[in-house]
Amino acid sequence: MKNNFLYILLLFFLVNLSFNSELSKDQLEKIKEVTEGVNKAPDFTLKSIHSGIDSTYVLSTMTDKVILINFWATWCGPCRLEIPDFNELYNKYNKDGFEILSISISDTKEQLINFLKAYKIDYPILYEKQSIMQKIVMEYGGVYSIPMSFLIGKNNEIIRVYPGAILKQYDPNMYADLVYNIETSLNYKSIEKGLDLENKSE
Repeated sequence: MKNNFLYILLLFFLVNLSFNSELSKDQLEKIKEVTEGVNKAPDFTLKSIHSGIDSTYVLSTMTDKVILINFWATWCGPCRLEIPDFNELYNKYNKDGFEILSISISDTKEQLINFLKAYKIDYPILYEKQSIMQKIVMEYGGVYSIPMSFLIGKNNEIIRVYPGAILKQYDPNMYADLVYNIETSLNYKSIEKGLDLENKSE
């Protein structure tokens, strides 16, 4: 609802621009004000189970990371299918600043602990009581079906939304799109150029 209001305000200013040769300084400031943060991922603070250690993740403190936020649940079949591919992505890119935050929309801590006895998950699993989870789900536009993933760039900007399971084997195009956006956001081209220069100087 808030984003719709911001888009209406932006549209008003753009229409106004078409009738005036140029915008005033006040109008430009107002446009900047209403559009700032439109694509910002809603902040959250959630408890985590990761490598047998309890911790807390606060999204707004992770502005130096590229993050895949994955809404899921232990009872969701397609969500389970994503785990091996997500483990692979996490282990390949985590050292360069990539994180996966897997947010369980309905599981308790005990259910997640039991799930981890059967499934190996290398990345953090986040959870909270149901009232908090419902608020977060609504802030992300209402996650009406799972899995649903949001790729968040540095400064917590939403880059891409992936509805449905991201599976390398069954939907290679979606998987390739995710990999491309991860590498682009991590500035892999710059990293590769730097490595090339180092190799040439040796």
